Amino acid sequence: MNTAERTTSNPTLSDGVTSLRRLTADDAQAFAAIHRDPLNVKWAASMADMDDARAAELIDGSIAAGWETGSSLRFAIVEQVQGVDEVVGTLSLQDVFSTTSGGSAAVGIKMLPPGRGTGCAQRAIELLCGYAFGNLRLEILHWRCTSGNDASISLARRCGFVPAAEIPGYGHVDGQVADGVVFSQTARQWESRDRAPSPATVDAVPLAAVPLDGAALDAAPLDVAPVVPTLRDAAVVLRALTMADAAQLVENCRNPESVRWTTVPLNYTMEHAEYFINTLTPQGWATGETLTFAVADSATDGLLGTVDLQCKHPGAASIGINFGEHARGTGAAQAAIRLLLDYAFNQLNLSYVHWHALVPNWGSRKLAWKLGFTFDGEIRGDYNDRGTPADRWILSLAAGDEQLPSQPWNGPEPVNR
Repeated sequence: MNTAERTTSNPTLSDGVTSLRRLTADDAQAFAAIHRDPLNVKWAASMADMDDARAAELIDGSIAAGWETGSSLRFAIVEQVQGVDEVVGTLSLQDVFSTTSGGSAAVGIKMLPPGRGTGCAQRAIELLCGYAFGNLRLEILHWRCTSGNDASISLARRCGFVPAAEIPGYGHVDGQVADGVVFSQTARQWESRDRAPSPATVDAVPLAAVPLDGAALDAAPLDVAPVVPTLRDAAVVLRALTMADAAQLVENCRNPESVRWTTVPLNYTMEHAEYFINTLTPQGWATGETLTFAVADSATDGLLGTVDLQCKHPGAASIGINFGEHARGTGAAQAAIRLLLDYAFNQLNLSYVHWHALVPNWGSRKLAWKLGFTFDGEIRGDYNDRGTPADRWILSLAAGDEQLPSQPWNGPEPVNR
């Protein structure tokens, strides 16, 4: 599928006050104002002559390309100003380097006056760190600023970053070369940030205090709470499950088709739903092994179903899906899986996504076919159908595959649609 044809992921991170989302062309005026701001020109080498047209060009060009490649993820920082949602800054993960065991990135931030001195920047960075460490599973973040930029240095410290180095000529101020300061924060430091003292000055913490040794990072499992991103298109929204979804979740899981083709507990109750929403799903996100989203109607936010990525092996994941009877045949499942695939390939950098179905669930297999999955085969007795061995279909999709049917449909029409 071409880039222009592919649904791009739009993660939205929020703590209820501050939100991070992708920049759009509608943000061009605010983005240009951020660049023209005198403090950003002085300390961040922003373009003092930026106009709306140039801003729109950057948003649709290099910034969008950064999201497509996963190398640079730039968010708009949004807060309410006089009762209206306004872009008050930008925040980015730059130079993202992902590995199978972690990776690194640099944090960049620029604010407008309405966002300064309100706590907005710190809230935004805490959201970004949760996303970087909890979702992208990076192991270290860097913060680069110019010596003398006291506001940036203070913000870095408040957000748990510690000094790593002072580098001559690494910064710039008023268009001139200046000395630079590099701060860093590891996933382990982020997890224990409430217990760690904040350094008083750049010189107060020796460089040896910053654990850059990979062995130290892996000494014990981390308990980093990930941020569940919000992915949306015109039809559906993928978001975190809440207890407001519980009643519909129970109805979905008690539906005969769900009982027949999935592994939901029998006689599903509100107690099951509460445990799934408040315990199993957060545990899955915390370990990175099962990433579950609620699928909601984009207009009403009513629950349609759930989808998940079961990440049991490096570089690959399997899809889980369960929709209520009211959502079947509406195209919602297909829209949701397209968002999920974009997240898997372009945010998690997976190489393969697999689709498993209990034979003969033709409805599931046809949905996978519509999304471009290739039928790889049938394994006898490989599916645990409530204690009874049953046959399993396996289909796969690679990161570079076109997400359209590769051959005509050769199965029957699903009887459950």
